Amino acid sequence: MKDYLELKKHYIDNHKIMPFSKMVNSAAERHGYKGFFAKTRFLTRRFIDHYLQVFARTSPYNGVRIKLQRMRGVKIGKHVQLGPLVTIDDAYPNFAIIEDGVGISGSNYILTHSKPWEYHKHVSEAYIAPTILKKNCWIGIGVIVLPGVTIGEGAIVAAGSVVTKDVPANTLYGGMPAKLIREFEMKDGIPIGFKKPPTDAHK
Repeated sequence: MKDYLELKKHYIDNHKIMPFSKMVNSAAERHGYKGFFAKTRFLTRRFIDHYLQVFARTSPYNGVRIKLQRMRGVKIGKHVQLGPLVTIDDAYPNFAIIEDGVGISGSNYILTHSKPWEYHKHVSEAYIAPTILKKNCWIGIGVIVLPGVTIGEGAIVAAGSVVTKDVPANTLYGGMPAKLIREFEMKDGIPIGFKKPPTDAHK
């Protein structure tokens, strides 16, 4: 799982309507397909990826879900729990990194790219960026993780949150957008409770 260190944020064109053939040519080139059969290879890969995602979302077995997502290119470590109805970026699954011991509860979106409408190109950038879930973090049900975000080691993201910025290690974040709720009290590398809020020191 070291190759993800080579993944960097880079910018792409904003989304615009174009003829199907031109759109496929553009997408194939953006995904690194070259040569005479580039379009065919790209479309075949997209078709396979789509159905791997569909089956991964609906499989009743964690091991099957993980195997199918790995086949799509998602980098998944050991002892990971991948809940049902988890969607990992449709277009750039290889930019998603899930390290050892991560728990993803279910009905989550893990995104690695943003491609706003061309109309909004001056106010909303289009980009691809690695989204990283570090060791032992726990993602509550219904959480959306936006592209380029890193969830720190051991962190918890509360159910229903939208994560727009990096989450530090050993913290509880929640909300829309997600914000710091509490920091963990740590002992021997294990959370044993919550640190007292700064206001408690004056009571």
